[in-house]
Amino acid sequence: MKRTHITRAAAGAATLAVLLATAACSSGTPKADGEQGTSNATKASGDFWSAHAGAAASEANPPASVPDLAGRSDLVVLGTITGAKEGKDYTDPGKPANRTSNVEIKVEKSSKPGVTGAVVEFTRDPGHNLKDITDSLPKGKYVFYLTSWYEGADGPVYSCAATAACVVAAKDGALQTPRDPEAAHELTKGTKSAAPAQAGKTAQAAPPGQRLNSADDVFALSTTR
Repeated sequence: MKRTHITRAAAGAATLAVLLATAACSSGTPKADGEQGTSNATKASGDFWSAHAGAAASEANPPASVPDLAGRSDLVVLGTITGAKEGKDYTDPGKPANRTSNVEIKVEKSSKPGVTGAVVEFTRDPGHNLKDITDSLPKGKYVFYLTSWYEGADGPVYSCAATAACVVAAKDGALQTPRDPEAAHELTKGTKSAAPAQAGKTAQAAPPGQRLNSADDVFALSTTR
């Protein structure tokens, strides 16, 4: 009988050790100063958005609609991702790596005149290095909602106006938020029901039947006065 108790106790201790080790491995890394919060998403090798994930759950007050999101932004641009360079190193001594990627955007349309390109700092998951992401750049156009962050050697560097909804596209009447796909549903619902009073400084609410079928549609809604 005594031997059975000892065996059960040993098994319980081993189980507890595994649970503690798992919790330690899944703990989050410090966020870069330019981000409003980041996801603890695990590595998906070669996937650009997994490397730069951002969760709406990390925001105290996520935007409720596209007009709301535009109103929080210093700059809204429509464009394509063309490259990325190493950003800053925010790693604290003795802590996991906390580097950023400075993502380069070729701007097709902008809420401000004269903007042909923009650089956005994204916090990068420590499981990815720069080569991982430059080999898997997203295709197609997106709308980027940006705030001023710092002046780099080659010009201004921006950060996200909202973590999960910093990058938006649309298809078949619904918005897409690749940094956190789960954020798209609420943002779509809020955009379709937005009232003019929510418009913010650069946009107005969507009229009934507003198209949300492309990034161009999202940009138009974001910059209509």
